[in-house]
Amino acid sequence: MVRIKQRYLLFNILYPSPPTTTAGSQPTSPPAYILFCRPSPSHLSASLLSMVIRNELHTLFGDHGLSVTQSALRVVYFSPATSSGILRVPRAHFRMVWAALSFITAIPPERDRGGRGTRGPERPCVIRVVRVSGTIRKSEEELLRRARRELVRAKTEGRSKDGREDEVALGMFAGGSGKGKQTSGRASPLMATEDKDIMDLMDEEDAQSTDMSDD
Repeated sequence: MVRIKQRYLLFNILYPSPPTTTAGSQPTSPPAYILFCRPSPSHLSASLLSMVIRNELHTLFGDHGLSVTQSALRVVYFSPATSSGILRVPRAHFRMVWAALSFITAIPPERDRGGRGTRGPERPCVIRVVRVSGTIRKSEEELLRRARRELVRAKTEGRSKDGREDEVALGMFAGGSGKGKQTSGRASPLMATEDKDIMDLMDEEDAQSTDMSDD
């Protein structure tokens, strides 16, 4: 049996343009780091992200680029709360997919229920690949390590001068709702959800490995 060689790209989505807010709604401007690391829009899913990547591949590399990558191309994990994900790609063409990610500049707006129109404008973004791994488990470990580090940094830099938590930082800890409450001594809901999703992904990977060994 021939093993198909694949690579896993761990990526983050950054948002350089903060959402518009009414004047006076936010007394102090949060650090740029927190603004860049905002949660993704609620309508952004793994399937929509896959479609955006495939469209960009076709735009940059034509039918050839799409045909040599689409068989293995799959967003195996995506978290809107942390705007991070894992993309499975063919090993021979992972740089081609990496280039396509770098050229994506906006997230499509949400469509109406009928699918005829859109709600709001596109949201500018930058997709940054932070790690290329040969196995999905290495990407999962790096994802958890980075998520914990980013939460600590956001909590530290998100404090105002009087020591209170910034509203944006609290929103990140509450899953992006902006109405989170401090939970001293307890894990944040965002981190708990991240750990649970990764554990589900590991269980799925172990089940697939067991099935292959039985065959």
